[in-house]
Amino acid sequence: MTPSIPAQDLLFEVDVQLLERLMKRTKTGAEITGRQLAAQAGIASGTISNLLTGVRSRVTGPTVASICDVIGVELLVLGTPVERLDPATERLAELSAA
Repeated sequence: MTPSIPAQDLLFEVDVQLLERLMKRTKTGAEITGRQLAAQAGIASGTISNLLTGVRSRVTGPTVASICDVIGVELLVLGTPVERLDPATERLAELSAA
């Protein structure tokens, strides 16, 4: 019997150039800073900073959904889903069953 592994959130590739443009004019028509966006989305300001500086390009579904809610766009406008790798124990179980 393989150990239970918690479900993982889907990752999304964020269109950083679009995020920068959308931050200049949110759903209210106002500009928003990275810190303000992070605070209103309930995420770490470092996450927004890492996206904007290119340190990070992928975030979890709940994170990008929170960002989208604040700036006023649909999830798939800003983020593209990317496939997650299967957990190693699940893949090993498949290989040993074959």
